[in-house]
Amino acid sequence: MKYFIIYIFSIALLVGCASSSKKYDKGDYDSAMEISAKKIKKDPGKFEEVDVFNDAYRMAYVKDKAEVERLKAEGNPANWSKIYTIYVRMNRRQELAKTLPPVGIVYEEQDFESEIENAKTKATEYAYAKGVEQLGKNDKLAAREAYSRFVEAKSYITNFRDVDEKIAEAKFKGTTNVFFTIEDKSKVVASKTLMEELQAINVDDLDKDWLNYDNTIDSNRIYHYSIILSMTDILVSPEEMKESIAQESKEIEDGFSYVLDANGNVKKDTLGNDIKIPKYKTIHCAIKRVQQRKTARITGSLNYYDNITNKLMKSEPITSDALFENFYAVANGDLNALSPQSQKDLQTQPVPFPPSPDLIIQAGNVLKGMTKDIIVKNAGYLK
Repeated sequence: MKYFIIYIFSIALLVGCASSSKKYDKGDYDSAMEISAKKIKKDPGKFEEVDVFNDAYRMAYVKDKAEVERLKAEGNPANWSKIYTIYVRMNRRQELAKTLPPVGIVYEEQDFESEIENAKTKATEYAYAKGVEQLGKNDKLAAREAYSRFVEAKSYITNFRDVDEKIAEAKFKGTTNVFFTIEDKSKVVASKTLMEELQAINVDDLDKDWLNYDNTIDSNRIYHYSIILSMTDILVSPEEMKESIAQESKEIEDGFSYVLDANGNVKKDTLGNDIKIPKYKTIHCAIKRVQQRKTARITGSLNYYDNITNKLMKSEPITSDALFENFYAVANGDLNALSPQSQKDLQTQPVPFPPSPDLIIQAGNVLKGMTKDIIVKNAGYLK
């Protein structure tokens, strides 16, 4: 068992030592350095890891230096973000090398900080300038590109010029604004309460990315689209009461009679007791079950309009229902004849029918949820 553990430990060490070399062989120099650095810190005597670290550091440095020189030679200001990223990476490697014990780590220390600051400043200026350029196009999609550029600039230098104001401006100009409202085209005029309830749909939680929904007009915004919930019918059914009657019966004991012998005497059992025969009778009970039912329905459509072209883009039908339903039962006869379920049914009671306006409001609340679901589903229509 002892030799088996030593064998397993030896294999683990060999696999661990090989992992940095494998990363190096694949050209993943940064991973190779990270693995080697951990092992060197743990055991400074791992000179094979020192060799891997030095080789990986040199190869990564040569590769990145050549890339920086190429990017600079192009003279394209768009390259400064890439140059900045490379310098940050080169500096991180150097800082890693500084943390290692003096066991033969070879690198030429350089002042990457000044190069990083220079590249960061130029990358910031370029991103900001491109943002201003896009923002000046007075186009919604261009404003979204400008927003990304300003956010990029802010990621380099947090308080660069008026970048926060530019971000807010780009967000404002790049946002698609949608106005949601209700219209009543039903034959029965909707109540003020219903209209207020529907108009109170919380559309703020529908805001996503570049879409903003309002159900009250903001005079500072341009509304690119309108979504109109048009109600065409508001119907309430009559109060219905459906009855069904069932007869139930059961045999129960009703006294007894004596068993007589041929002489008319009461027979006795082996213990000397009188022999009796139980008598039965059938009892009956009628149970009436009543179903109370009343419904309300709102029918209409959700219409999408392009406010720029003043055209109907899409119309989706929508119907919501509210149901009042109650069951109760009454009995006439001997209640002992009823089954357990019928006994349970008798515990129910009739209740008053809800007023029609209340039922319509319930249907309106259902309509609100359905409306929000449709708006979420159709968000892709709004650009």
